[in-house]
Amino acid sequence: MVDNKNNIFSSANWEINNELLKKTKHILSSLKNNINNNKIPLFSLIQTDEDIDEIIKNSKYFTSDKNFTDFVLIGTGGSSLGADALIQAYLNDNIDKKIKFHILDSLDPNSVSKILNSINAKSSKFLAISKSGKTTETIALLLIIIEWLLSKNIKINNTIMVMCENLNKNENDLMKIVEEYSLKVTQHENIGGRFSVLSSTGLLPATIMGINPYEVRNVARKALRSILDHDSFILSSSVFSQTNTLNGKLNCIIHYGDNLEAFVNWYKQLWNESLGKDSKGSFLLTAKGSIDQHSQLQMWLDGPNLANYTFIRLNNEEGYKIPITNNNILLSGLTLGKIQSVMADSTYAALKDSHRSVRSLSISNITVENVVELMVKFFIEVLVVAELMEVDPYTQNAVEKIKINVAKRLKKI
Repeated sequence: MVDNKNNIFSSANWEINNELLKKTKHILSSLKNNINNNKIPLFSLIQTDEDIDEIIKNSKYFTSDKNFTDFVLIGTGGSSLGADALIQAYLNDNIDKKIKFHILDSLDPNSVSKILNSINAKSSKFLAISKSGKTTETIALLLIIIEWLLSKNIKINNTIMVMCENLNKNENDLMKIVEEYSLKVTQHENIGGRFSVLSSTGLLPATIMGINPYEVRNVARKALRSILDHDSFILSSSVFSQTNTLNGKLNCIIHYGDNLEAFVNWYKQLWNESLGKDSKGSFLLTAKGSIDQHSQLQMWLDGPNLANYTFIRLNNEEGYKIPITNNNILLSGLTLGKIQSVMADSTYAALKDSHRSVRSLSISNITVENVVELMVKFFIEVLVVAELMEVDPYTQNAVEKIKINVAKRLKKI
């Protein structure tokens, strides 16, 4: 688990501004009051399990079929990133899972073909998610899937479920498709996509793949209470992020663990879409350790000092063991986990010695529990930083402009 009291968070090469620290304490105190008084929908949701029975009921639409082999989630951005993060963490511990998971989020024809060629239409089921019901990619991909299934004589009203907030067919194309093909539909909570992973948006796909939604909510509640009860962790973390944002630095996340990539992609949306407002904010970039050490490390260490670095790493040093040879090879007898840990330590130390702002977060292993704890932690950090920046973390007006532009151009074709 992520321990908020012990030396799990470490950092170097940044100075705490006492005035900023005082302001952060005030914001965090206000945030606590709002959470305790159920004024923030995201956190109000995780305080209850009232919706879990409905999530489990909807999951049985998929799992009750004994021939079910492939689950395809159709959705992009907040409609799939959170679920993917939970599921990849789950699959890290359940590599023999019989149900295969796929995401259709790209309009690239090759990507679509790759998935369709890898699944059996008779044993596959699909969940299409769009909060607005107007997401271009989701609508296009859903219609492709419908045509593909019909061409194989599959009854699509037993194969596809749709999740949408607005169930009025007169206001979005997704519900028009639901009505035309008599698809099963469930309602999306009124929570923005990047904040929706702990709602049915993230939990229904997760439950379909075998994750216990009650346990996810319980972990989220415990993590929230632990973080709020131990101010030093979230205070130092938030001040670190805001200090470097004020200094105009980029935010680079370096993760050591391949199955953390989905989580990092989720966090990238949370940070960029919540804080990039009114010409404020800092770009969040991602890197995979130790692979990207061989392509980016030179710039990190010897290029312009324009970024702060956050390490997310594993304390687990297990894994395949390098055989001992007769040639006195340096790596002999070491596990892959140990070598990766040394790589992370060495990179952190090199960045520190090069006077880069750097912090490190450690988890015991890639599990659903640890990923949920990290999610709650970063939810709070982003909300605190948003208050410090004086921006609204819940809007994304620039994104809406792009959607309008796309619609206008499509109408001209």
